[in-house]
Amino acid sequence: MKNALGQTQPSPAPGVGSLRDEVEAFLYRESRLLDTDRQREWLETMVSEKVHYHVFSRQLRLRKDRAVSGPDNVEIYDEDYAMLDARVRQIESGMQWRIDPPERLRHIVSNVEVFECDEGLQVYSNCIVIRNRRLYEEDTYVYGRDDILCRCPDGNLRLLRRVIDYDQRVISGRNLLFFL
Repeated sequence: MKNALGQTQPSPAPGVGSLRDEVEAFLYRESRLLDTDRQREWLETMVSEKVHYHVFSRQLRLRKDRAVSGPDNVEIYDEDYAMLDARVRQIESGMQWRIDPPERLRHIVSNVEVFECDEGLQVYSNCIVIRNRRLYEEDTYVYGRDDILCRCPDGNLRLLRRVIDYDQRVISGRNLLFFL
């Protein structure tokens, strides 16, 4: 089986029960921090300083249509730790008018698969974010994630790489200023 990048899927991690529980707890904590407007805590306690955070959308064509030359993906975000930190600082500044009044977010994570890999743990998941703001603004974002989690010397997991395959070709919501 191939992942979103066309790479061959690795073998399942041995003892996947307890490891899977630890990874799911990590993902659920991450969701809770992002849902409760604690981006700084998320960044500083759950994200590696070597992180690569990549969001893209695929070009969807009819199967019978020829592929056009050029890339099949539209890049939405391609960030490192410094860029994620800049986004968090922008939110903290209070100057981001698109999130005032604040948004209500719900990150839902499912279909979690955990595999061992050279960098640590490869984690596949499907996600939904529901964003509410004011009475009339509700948006739903659906995407698949391919994460690499590394284990730090203190024993904790950190996000080393996140590749998000965003399902919608056009962002139907008003913005993507939050973290997926």
